[in-house]
Amino acid sequence: MPTSLRCLIVEDQLMFLELLQRLLERQPGLEVVATAATVVAGVAACRLHRPDLLILDLTLADGDGLPVLASLGQWSPAGRAVVLSAQAAGFVCPEPLQSLLLAVIDKTATFESLTAVIAELLPAPPAAIDLSPLTPQQQRIFALIGQGLSNKQIARQLGLSVATVETHRKAIARRLGLSGAELVCNAALRQP
Repeated sequence: MPTSLRCLIVEDQLMFLELLQRLLERQPGLEVVATAATVVAGVAACRLHRPDLLILDLTLADGDGLPVLASLGQWSPAGRAVVLSAQAAGFVCPEPLQSLLLAVIDKTATFESLTAVIAELLPAPPAAIDLSPLTPQQQRIFALIGQGLSNKQIARQLGLSVATVETHRKAIARRLGLSGAELVCNAALRQP
């Protein structure tokens, strides 16, 4: 399961597209990798980015959006699509594309309707880690690990030797019961 869903938005109303992109970029676990305003650009973006999630308007300036949905199936067979359209009420998905369809939402629905559907695809958030076994210094080092700093950068920032940071890092991993990679991942996930 990916740590974040790679999302492609295909919408020809540019103001709505920009607004939707900004709102979705704020959703934890979701990364908007591309946007497109036409069928041609949407098909190309599916091929290039192979998204996990496609937000698709059915009526685009250069035609029907269904070829974009078919392209998702070709280039990202595990991907899922949400049709977000003013034509939602009358939409009947062709049978070969039904397995890709997660939901059909009318554009007059609330943004929460869309995010609730997307939440079904997102991985469960990691369980909260109890940092109480760590000393205050180890908690600071844990936070800096989460910011992507190297041992040398952490040492410089805290005025410690690299060896001291390495010792703390091993103690943090041991106290939290995490491997080195798990430590980095969990520290990064705790960042605001």
